[in-house]
Amino acid sequence: MRKVFSSNILSETVLVRDALQHHGLQVSIQNENSGYSAVPEFRPPAELWVSPDSDYDIARKVVTETLATLDSKAAARPWVCSHCREENPQSFEVCWNCGRSAG
Repeated sequence: MRKVFSSNILSETVLVRDALQHHGLQVSIQNENSGYSAVPEFRPPAELWVSPDSDYDIARKVVTETLATLDSKAAARPWVCSHCREENPQSFEVCWNCGRSAG
């Protein structure tokens, strides 16, 4: 098992984990609940570990591509849901308010 990613932002870690799993890779999160520590100095970052080790290079490529996509979508203009007219971040594929697809 090898570490392929870590972040102090759990939601980012979960998004990267989901991308890895979508590519058929076996991955686990370590320190997932560390954000609940009452003492900020004792909050280790959440880490993603892939196994087997032979999947490491593929996993690093998926991590890099996923982070690039997240960064590009974070800077993009929001979209407005055609059903409920709610504004959504570009990175959302469905409306946060009504659950309808962006398309």
